[in-house]
Amino acid sequence: MYNELYEIGRQVTALVTEQMTEVTAEEVGLDRRAAYRLYVSEDTIAVSKDADRTLQYYGGFEYVDKEYRQEMGDWVFYFADDERIGDHLAQYFEGDDYYDDEDRAAEEA
Repeated sequence: MYNELYEIGRQVTALVTEQMTEVTAEEVGLDRRAAYRLYVSEDTIAVSKDADRTLQYYGGFEYVDKEYRQEMGDWVFYFADDERIGDHLAQYFEGDDYYDDEDRAAEEA
C-alpha cells in the first residue's frame, strides 16, 4: 500500500509542476509573505503543504470555506468557486486590479 500511495503523491507533484504555472504571491495580488511559490491554473491555486500556513495567515486563505480547499499528497489546492480564490486568479489571468486605490495607498505608506 505504501508504494501505491507514494506513487500517487509523486503523480500529484508532477501534475502540479508540469501542468500548472508557477507564480509569485504578488502576481496573484497577495502579500509577498503569503507564499514564496504558488502554482495556478484557470480554476485552482496550489501551494505545498509546508507553505500553506503562511498562505492562510498572510493571504487570508484561512477564510476559504473548507469545501473549496483540498489536500492531496504534499499539496493543498484552493478552488476558484470560492470568491477570494476567484478574485486572485482573475488578478493573474485577466489582469483585474484586485486591490483598490485605498489598499495601494496603505501599502505605500
